[in-house]
Amino acid sequence: MFSFRSSNTSMTTGVRRFLATEALYGIGIGLYSLALNLHLLALGASGGQIASISAVGILIMGIGALPAGMLAGKIGRKPMLLAGSMLVAAGAALFATGRSLPVWYAAQAVASAGFMCIETTEIQLLFRYCRSRREESRAFHGMFAVFTAFTGLGNLLGGILSRADASAAGHAPSLYASAVCIAVLSLLRLRLLPAERAAGGSGGASSMGDSGDGGRPGPAGADASGSGLRPGAEAAAGGASGNCDAAEAESRGRDTTDKGPGDSDRREAPEAPEAAASEACDAEEKNASRRGPAKPPVSRERRPAGRVSRLPQGFRRLLRNRSLWLLASNACLIGFVFSFIGPFMNVYLKFRAAWGDDLISYVYTVNGLVLFAASLAAPKIMERWGAKVAFTGAFLGNAGLALLLLIAQPAPVFAALLVLRSGSFSLLGNLVDSETMSSLREEERNLYAGMRAVFRCIGSSLSTMTAGFFMNAGDYHTPFLIAGVLLIVNFMYFRSRVLPLIIKRNDNLRGEPQAGGA
Repeated sequence: MFSFRSSNTSMTTGVRRFLATEALYGIGIGLYSLALNLHLLALGASGGQIASISAVGILIMGIGALPAGMLAGKIGRKPMLLAGSMLVAAGAALFATGRSLPVWYAAQAVASAGFMCIETTEIQLLFRYCRSRREESRAFHGMFAVFTAFTGLGNLLGGILSRADASAAGHAPSLYASAVCIAVLSLLRLRLLPAERAAGGSGGASSMGDSGDGGRPGPAGADASGSGLRPGAEAAAGGASGNCDAAEAESRGRDTTDKGPGDSDRREAPEAPEAAASEACDAEEKNASRRGPAKPPVSRERRPAGRVSRLPQGFRRLLRNRSLWLLASNACLIGFVFSFIGPFMNVYLKFRAAWGDDLISYVYTVNGLVLFAASLAAPKIMERWGAKVAFTGAFLGNAGLALLLLIAQPAPVFAALLVLRSGSFSLLGNLVDSETMSSLREEERNLYAGMRAVFRCIGSSLSTMTAGFFMNAGDYHTPFLIAGVLLIVNFMYFRSRVLPLIIKRNDNLRGEPQAGGA
């Protein structure tokens, strides 16, 4: 705890404010996660209906995640994050007021749209406030540590509110309290979080012209034009055209000031670089003449064509980027494994362990503390044992716990193993999300966040519907068997396809400073 607090004081202002406000999000989600399924069960919904509602929400997230990631690149990550948290608050309030299945589906759609916006922006925005890869790792795990600690507090408050509610409204007070917490979070982050352009500062601009990294372009600062596109991406899309414009501008300036032969003699030294730039311009114009008729000089100065052609070019880069597809496929497997157990933890406790809502709230509180400990332990494990050992232990440990939960056992033992599995899976998910996102360039992160959400939602929706099928049949054991087997399959894929990418990228970028910091 002391090391986490001391490292937090050395973080940037943006990171510290993000982590401080994350406490409210943890409380709100703690109330929401405990109360939602129990609220629907109290109002007469079956386990299969709850699974169907969850599956529809996951599909909505999957359909909209990639467009949301692209929209975040246009309007900015902070506005998307704030809009997402307000939608989650609205969805929680709608669940609290609804008493019929259509209203619950509508509430799930609203909340899922909010979670989609949050998932596709929060990690990238947090990383944008960081100054180095080491700070990125600590900020990521610090965010989950704060979130999980206060999620446990939210679970405890939810249990207290459910006991205080003597009406037949299910767990509506907990859902209303969740909506209030998340709405207040949105207002605080609107006021406190720095803008992305302020986070980039001047460091992003200087990194573009710096050739000290061996010619490999690093993350650039935020676009001051407000388009949401990074200068690094703009340079990648139209670098040759920019050189051509610069050469033309210099040539025009030279022509207007050339007064006599003495001037030409004095300019003889800088002629060589200018001639090289002009040759690059001529080569670009020759290539353009093959593609079609030349554009007027004025239109090239305004540069509308570069912005229009950037979108299909981005899609072409996506199709050619094998690494993004490998990482997204791994996200699909992770989502498929998670949704067999994670979303229905309280349902398993209620029907397999036959525990009441009070005991379930206490289990969720302990679970929050375990998740908090796992979040603190994740960066230490990675730094001490390295990626290979850390991921091997996390995958195989989770598979073993899932298979243990398949066996019939006393309710307290089952609850303890379920909480331990939840903490270990949280550790695994944090390691995977942190290392995969941090290993990507700044201009790739929005795209990967959208792809990750889409593929994870595909896997989650399939496993949610499958788990609902087993729960409708009264089978609360088989989902653990499937989860254990899939974890082993996921580990084999991760070890052969994803881990080499992480190790290679970490070796290339170890200790390299990032643009940003606020």
